[in-house]
Amino acid sequence: MGQRHQAFLIARLTLSTEGEQTKPRYRCIAALHHQWCYGRLPLSATRRFLNLLKNPDNAEIIRDELRRAHGKYGRQGETPPIIRDSAFPYTQFLFVQAFNMDIDNPFGAYASGVGLEGSLLNPNVGCFEHMNDDGITIIDVTDPLDPAYCFSMHNGRILDAKRYARRYFEEGEEDEKVENDLQCHLASLEDERLLSANVLNEVWPIFHGGEKEHEEYTSTTPGEPSTTTPFPPLADLALKQAVEHCLADDDFEPLETLVDMPGKMDAIIAALFSREMFPESAHTVLATVLQYELKKNGGIVDLSSRCAFAAETICGAVPLLPSDAVKTVNLSGLHTLTTEVIADVLTTFPNLVRFTLLDTNLTNDQIMDLMYRQPKLFFRVHDFVHPALLTHKGPASAFLPNGPPASGLEGLHALHQQLSSGPTPQGFTVIQSSVTDIIQGTGTTIASIPYFHPEKVLRGLTKYLGPLRTGATPSPPQGLPIHYRLLLGLAHFILTHFVTDNSFAQQYIQSKLGPSMALSIATPLEERPLSEIRSTFPEDSEERLRWLHRSIGNVPIRGAYDPLMAHGWVFVLDCDSLGYGGRRRPRYGFVKVDEKMLPELMEATWKAEARENETESETPSMPALPLDAIKVYDVHEFADAVEKEGRPRPSVEVIAGFQKAIGVSWWMPSLFSSWNSFVKMDVESAKEFVPITSQQIGQICGFRC
Repeated sequence: MGQRHQAFLIARLTLSTEGEQTKPRYRCIAALHHQWCYGRLPLSATRRFLNLLKNPDNAEIIRDELRRAHGKYGRQGETPPIIRDSAFPYTQFLFVQAFNMDIDNPFGAYASGVGLEGSLLNPNVGCFEHMNDDGITIIDVTDPLDPAYCFSMHNGRILDAKRYARRYFEEGEEDEKVENDLQCHLASLEDERLLSANVLNEVWPIFHGGEKEHEEYTSTTPGEPSTTTPFPPLADLALKQAVEHCLADDDFEPLETLVDMPGKMDAIIAALFSREMFPESAHTVLATVLQYELKKNGGIVDLSSRCAFAAETICGAVPLLPSDAVKTVNLSGLHTLTTEVIADVLTTFPNLVRFTLLDTNLTNDQIMDLMYRQPKLFFRVHDFVHPALLTHKGPASAFLPNGPPASGLEGLHALHQQLSSGPTPQGFTVIQSSVTDIIQGTGTTIASIPYFHPEKVLRGLTKYLGPLRTGATPSPPQGLPIHYRLLLGLAHFILTHFVTDNSFAQQYIQSKLGPSMALSIATPLEERPLSEIRSTFPEDSEERLRWLHRSIGNVPIRGAYDPLMAHGWVFVLDCDSLGYGGRRRPRYGFVKVDEKMLPELMEATWKAEARENETESETPSMPALPLDAIKVYDVHEFADAVEKEGRPRPSVEVIAGFQKAIGVSWWMPSLFSSWNSFVKMDVESAKEFVPITSQQIGQICGFRC
């Protein structure tokens, strides 16, 4: 039943055959099943995914994920090593979001599927070996900033967007509204590269057709620099020699004179970074260079893709920079780092929006241990980008080989153990619960992150909650008179409570992507110019365009895990009243167990579990969680509490945005709005969602971790 469609991601990787690396070839790295995807839907889903791919922040992470995959996997369809469920977690996360959600579409919000794990397919087999009704989508992500796509049916013929869509909508046969909408979809993919048969046949040798031939890549790894560079001016060559003399003599005082020469700073920087290793004792010179770049690039400290730096050099330069001016630090590609460098950066720059650490020598264990030992270091940073926070950790997919974990995940278990026993756990968890969701067999949805920035979390929750309350109902234009607002409020009240059900809300809940989406939205350093953002429809608002091209900064932990449950903050959303005729108002709460009581509670829990192991009792005698150990906060109380913890207080605007998402729209009179708003849950209700043992968590989620 359905109109089944599959989508596949391919990439050019250095493959491995019996432990030996081979030349780069294309293979499939991720596959997705969609039960209802046909007509215009594959086109809009492809456009949404390409939007996410082309965001430079996201592309940087995908490139690193591909880099780590080189030499690890075999050729498509051949013997192991095969791709397992722990491979390409970040790319998969973006892939499923794009194909299964369009939550702020002004023409009708859209959600589908049953979660990330329920949507993924085995990427090691043929592209037409799955149950299929309406063709497939294939996207090449080798270069995320220059992807290619195609559609195809069972005959293996390569189709562009127009040829695929015209199988459903004959030209000249549709009404004007449908045809105009279709033309917008077609135009949105018009400038994208079309995959060719020679590329696809490297993966699955069944394809033919296609209009554009593939140009072979000359590099085997993403991001390899060009081999042709312009010849520098003679003055710059002389300046380079002067810089090299200073470096050779380990005398940097003359350099301080050179940097004051007008118009020569860029040449000096090029000379300094042309060395294999930056001079260890030249931290003052490095600080001068970085201060110059800070003024040019709006607060970015970027030492990636340059020469190597000693940890001592970076630590020496960091305190010399204007602390309030630094917004982003990128140390990717450096293999001389220490956790002391990370601590110095996090301590020195209080307004840090993004800290990127891809392809470094710092292991997952080291990062997790730092979070455990010094959690307050992470109180003020919005996005901390390291592979430890970009890995797959959640329920196993029923359709993917789960086998042994990929290398790089070994530290994640240590994080769980450390954070669960830490004296002041600092994670943030979102729990989405619905009785109708459980009846459908999908259970309660849980997503967690090991650190959080309050304002960033509130922004994510606002985006997540808004569509749940309003569904696909668009807001009317502003400036309506009061009598029109009264009529609209009455009509909305009647429709939502006596005539129709909010089916979108139910689909959104069942998609299980909302909590993870809320915790993964990254904070942009600055808004991209609208001229750089692709619009599908002329009516798309600026807010929608920025959402479609959003940055995604992490992959939240999905499922039930002790460390992030009843430790730190928990946002609970009881969705029982949403969708399919619910009458009771939905409830929410920011929940936290009293930290002063937590050690005693955990000690009692561990003792009870020890007794259970000794007696092999199926029902251990667990200590009751007293009501006074649980506190439930509304958004203002949450803001007050996190400020007392030493975290930055969310802005008034962000708090107001959250209130709007859970409360009353400006156009709906309060007479009717109370039936359509979220209410703060009481402590007794919150207790149901704060388990203190893995057994209790398993009961809530329907599985045992």
